[in-house]
Amino acid sequence: MLRQLIGREIKGLGKVLILLLALGVFIQLSGLLLNNDGSRYATQLYLSLFLPALLLLLRERLMLDLWRQLPAVIFLFLLGWVLLYAGVHPGSDKDFWNWLKLVLLLIFYVAAVASLTRHEKFLMLVLVISLIVAAVFAWLTLYYQFVVLDRPLSYEAFRWVRLWELGWRGFGDLKHPIIAGLYYSIFTIIATWLLLRPGMGPWRSLFLMLAIAGLAFYILLTFSRGSWFSLGAGGLALLLITNSRKSYALLSLGAVVLCLAAYWFWPELQNEQRVGVNGRELIWVGWLGRLSEFWLMGRGAGADFEFTFPTGQSFIHAHSLYLQLWYEYGLVGIGLFVAFVLSLLFKAWQCRALPLAQLAMGLLVLAMVAMISDVYAIFHRPSPYWALFWFPVGILLGLRKPVT
Repeated sequence: MLRQLIGREIKGLGKVLILLLALGVFIQLSGLLLNNDGSRYATQLYLSLFLPALLLLLRERLMLDLWRQLPAVIFLFLLGWVLLYAGVHPGSDKDFWNWLKLVLLLIFYVAAVASLTRHEKFLMLVLVISLIVAAVFAWLTLYYQFVVLDRPLSYEAFRWVRLWELGWRGFGDLKHPIIAGLYYSIFTIIATWLLLRPGMGPWRSLFLMLAIAGLAFYILLTFSRGSWFSLGAGGLALLLITNSRKSYALLSLGAVVLCLAAYWFWPELQNEQRVGVNGRELIWVGWLGRLSEFWLMGRGAGADFEFTFPTGQSFIHAHSLYLQLWYEYGLVGIGLFVAFVLSLLFKAWQCRALPLAQLAMGLLVLAMVAMISDVYAIFHRPSPYWALFWFPVGILLGLRKPVT
């Protein structure tokens, strides 16, 4: 049965390439949890994702139909601007060839996701297996923290010692609670999207609800408020664009849960309000004070935005992707990026009747809100931020608008 399915689904593309691409995208999404060695993760991506994507582009004559759409054209112009700055701007942090390699890898990744989108059953398989891995790791982390380590479940115990790793042999180590919160938010959106799909029986629905519960509890204990708001915005966008009885039922249930949680944890919420944005406002004011130095031409691809607090603590980025991109690439660069995101939103709206467009809309809104305060770079080596931003980009570019 599986052999017949594969044969029908990828007859015109080649079994080996499409299966490798599915494996490569799965590794990109889930390898961050399954690998405890960064070099092994990179090697797996080159062999299972980037090389097959290159061969696919050559086999399909560069997939010209993929690039003949407004969001893709803006995407290529944006990458061209990044390369131009890498080559000519003296403030760029790496040489032109390193930036060329990065740009090519991004093109390969977006093309790979777009190709899987056009073979929806394989993308669905990647999404489901990746979700299972993420949900299992979320529940294993909770088990390890509360059962093995016997940590108390209290606000005081977790507020300043937040979750970002499984805690066993380096697996599931996402390096920082903000990254962990955003990473698991991706799979919470995916699980919610699957739950909204018609034909989900009681057992599948139960599994998805358990997955959402574990993922959401993990995200809560990261105490990444940016992740909370980003997930809320992405989930709201997904529920509204789905526009079904089930989505509005979940929306109502979510509103009730939030009201009860606000009532029950009101003292903790007041404390979070007192904490504020952890000094980000000082960084943003500092960025605004230097605006006249870079607003037009920027400081160069990958340039550090250096800021030092009165306490002596220093940071090298603006704690906002939008501000950081403007700082690096100037007015044209941030203009191209904003135009790119808006064109993606417009395409998602045009394709809103398609289930994958609904998923991509939720993921893209999640990324857009996260980029306000919690994402510092998207033009860099493969990382959780690729899954956060470039994954929904690939889905949207791969979708074909419904014929009316």
